[in-house]
Amino acid sequence: MELQMGNNGGDSGDEHGASNSGNKGKKAYHRHSSQQIQQLENFFKECPHPDEKQRLQLSKELGLEARQIKFWFQNRRTQAKAQIERSGNSVLRAENETIHCENLAIREAMKNVICPACGGPPFGEEERQLHLQKLRQENARLREEASLDLLN
Repeated sequence: MELQMGNNGGDSGDEHGASNSGNKGKKAYHRHSSQQIQQLENFFKECPHPDEKQRLQLSKELGLEARQIKFWFQNRRTQAKAQIERSGNSVLRAENETIHCENLAIREAMKNVICPACGGPPFGEEERQLHLQKLRQENARLREEASLDLLN
Protein backbone atom coordinates (compact mmCIF):
# COMPACT_ATOMS: atom_id res chain seq x y z
CA MET A 1 0.00 0.00 0.00
CA GLU A 2 1.57 3.30 -0.93
CA LEU A 3 1.21 6.67 0.75
CA GLN A 4 0.30 9.55 -1.51
CA MET A 5 2.49 12.60 -1.04
CA GLY A 6 1.97 16.12 -2.31
CA ASN A 7 4.50 18.40 -4.00
CA ASN A 8 5.64 19.80 -0.68
CA GLY A 9 6.29 16.40 0.91
CA GLY A 10 3.27 16.50 3.23
CA ASP A 11 0.36 14.09 3.11
CA SER A 12 -2.01 14.94 0.28
CA GLY A 13 -4.82 14.15 2.66
CA ASP A 14 -3.77 17.15 4.74
CA GLU A 15 -3.46 19.69 1.91
CA HIS A 16 -5.91 22.38 1.02
CA GLY A 17 -6.74 23.33 -2.56
CA ALA A 18 -5.65 26.97 -2.20
CA SER A 19 -2.32 27.69 -3.84
CA ASN A 20 0.37 29.61 -2.08
CA SER A 21 1.33 32.74 -4.04
CA GLY A 22 4.99 32.38 -3.03
CA ASN A 23 5.33 28.81 -4.34
CA LYS A 24 4.09 28.24 -7.87
CA GLY A 25 2.18 24.99 -8.26
CA LYS A 26 2.45 24.05 -4.60
CA LYS A 27 -0.58 23.71 -2.37
CA ALA A 28 -0.78 25.29 1.06
CA TYR A 29 -0.54 22.78 3.89
CA HIS A 30 -3.85 22.25 5.68
CA ARG A 31 -4.51 20.30 8.84
CA HIS A 32 -7.90 18.72 9.30
CA SER A 33 -9.93 20.00 12.21
CA SER A 34 -10.30 17.82 15.29
CA GLN A 35 -13.99 17.39 14.42
CA GLN A 36 -13.10 16.16 10.90
CA ILE A 37 -10.50 13.76 12.27
CA GLN A 38 -12.92 12.45 14.89
CA GLN A 39 -15.56 11.76 12.23
CA LEU A 40 -12.99 10.10 9.98
CA GLU A 41 -11.72 7.95 12.89
CA ASN A 42 -15.27 6.92 13.82
CA PHE A 43 -16.00 5.94 10.22
CA PHE A 44 -12.64 4.13 10.00
CA LYS A 45 -13.57 1.96 13.00
CA GLU A 46 -16.71 0.85 11.18
CA CYS A 47 -15.30 0.66 7.66
CA PRO A 48 -11.54 0.98 7.02
CA HIS A 49 -12.06 0.53 3.24
CA PRO A 50 -14.81 2.94 2.14
CA ASP A 51 -15.99 2.74 -1.44
CA GLU A 52 -16.23 5.76 -3.74
CA LYS A 53 -19.81 6.50 -2.76
CA GLN A 54 -18.93 6.50 0.93
CA ARG A 55 -15.89 8.70 0.31
CA LEU A 56 -18.03 11.21 -1.62
CA GLN A 57 -20.58 11.29 1.20
CA LEU A 58 -17.82 11.89 3.76
CA SER A 59 -16.27 14.63 1.62
CA LYS A 60 -19.62 16.46 1.49
CA GLU A 61 -20.20 16.06 5.25
CA LEU A 62 -16.70 17.19 6.19
CA GLY A 63 -16.11 19.83 3.52
CA LEU A 64 -13.06 18.02 2.13
CA GLU A 65 -12.17 16.81 -1.34
CA ALA A 66 -12.83 13.15 -2.16
CA ARG A 67 -9.09 12.72 -2.84
CA GLN A 68 -8.29 13.99 0.66
CA ILE A 69 -10.66 11.40 2.11
CA LYS A 70 -9.15 8.67 -0.06
CA PHE A 71 -5.59 9.52 0.97
CA TRP A 72 -6.54 9.94 4.64
CA PHE A 73 -7.92 6.38 4.67
CA GLN A 74 -4.85 5.00 2.85
CA ASN A 75 -2.54 6.66 5.35
CA ARG A 76 -4.68 5.60 8.32
CA ARG A 77 -4.68 1.95 7.17
CA THR A 78 -0.90 2.08 6.83
CA GLN A 79 -0.61 3.62 10.30
CA ALA A 80 -2.87 0.92 11.80
CA LYS A 81 -0.84 -1.83 10.12
CA ALA A 82 2.40 -0.38 11.52
CA GLN A 83 0.91 -0.21 15.03
CA ILE A 84 -0.14 -3.86 14.81
CA GLU A 85 3.33 -4.86 13.62
CA ARG A 86 5.00 -2.93 16.47
CA SER A 87 2.67 -4.55 18.96
CA GLY A 88 3.42 -8.00 17.53
CA ASN A 89 7.14 -7.29 17.68
CA SER A 90 6.89 -6.35 21.36
CA VAL A 91 5.11 -9.62 22.17
CA LEU A 92 7.73 -11.62 20.27
CA ARG A 93 10.56 -9.77 22.01
CA ALA A 94 9.05 -10.56 25.41
CA GLU A 95 8.61 -14.23 24.48
CA ASN A 96 12.18 -14.35 23.18
CA GLU A 97 13.50 -12.86 26.43
CA THR A 98 11.53 -15.41 28.48
CA ILE A 99 12.84 -18.33 26.41
CA HIS A 100 16.38 -16.95 26.61
CA CYS A 101 16.17 -16.76 30.41
CA GLU A 102 14.75 -20.29 30.60
CA ASN A 103 17.55 -21.52 28.34
CA LEU A 104 20.20 -19.94 30.56
CA ALA A 105 18.59 -21.42 33.67
CA ILE A 106 18.54 -24.90 32.10
CA ARG A 107 22.19 -24.59 31.03
CA GLU A 108 23.16 -23.52 34.53
CA ALA A 109 21.17 -26.39 36.06
CA MET A 110 22.86 -28.87 33.69
CA LYS A 111 26.26 -27.83 35.04
CA ASN A 112 25.22 -28.94 38.50
CA VAL A 113 23.66 -32.30 37.62
CA ILE A 114 25.03 -35.22 39.60
CA CYS A 115 24.74 -38.96 39.13
CA PRO A 116 22.02 -40.23 41.48
CA ALA A 117 23.86 -43.54 41.96
CA CYS A 118 27.34 -42.30 42.85
CA GLY A 119 26.94 -38.57 43.44
CA GLY A 120 29.62 -37.90 40.83
CA PRO A 121 29.57 -35.89 37.61
CA PRO A 122 26.65 -36.30 35.21
CA PHE A 123 26.26 -39.76 33.79
CA GLY A 124 27.82 -39.95 30.37
CA GLU A 125 30.23 -37.01 30.43
CA GLU A 126 33.14 -39.01 31.80
CA GLU A 127 32.32 -41.89 29.47
CA ARG A 128 32.19 -39.50 26.53
CA GLN A 129 35.60 -38.05 27.40
CA LEU A 130 37.10 -41.54 27.82
CA HIS A 131 35.56 -42.64 24.51
CA LEU A 132 37.03 -39.59 22.73
CA GLN A 133 40.45 -40.33 24.22
CA LYS A 134 40.25 -43.97 23.07
CA LEU A 135 39.21 -42.88 19.57
CA ARG A 136 42.17 -40.48 19.36
CA GLN A 137 44.53 -43.26 20.43
CA GLU A 138 42.97 -45.64 17.89
CA ASN A 139 43.34 -43.03 15.13
CA ALA A 140 47.01 -42.52 16.02
CA ARG A 141 47.62 -46.30 15.97
CA LEU A 142 45.86 -46.65 12.58
CA ARG A 143 47.92 -43.80 11.13
CA GLU A 144 51.13 -45.54 12.27
CA GLU A 145 50.00 -48.84 10.72
CA ALA A 146 49.06 -47.09 7.47
CA SER A 147 52.41 -45.35 7.23
CA LEU A 148 54.26 -48.65 7.95
CA ASP A 149 52.23 -50.41 5.22
CA LEU A 150 53.17 -47.68 2.77
CA LEU A 151 56.87 -48.11 3.57
CA ASN A 152 56.74 -51.87 3.03
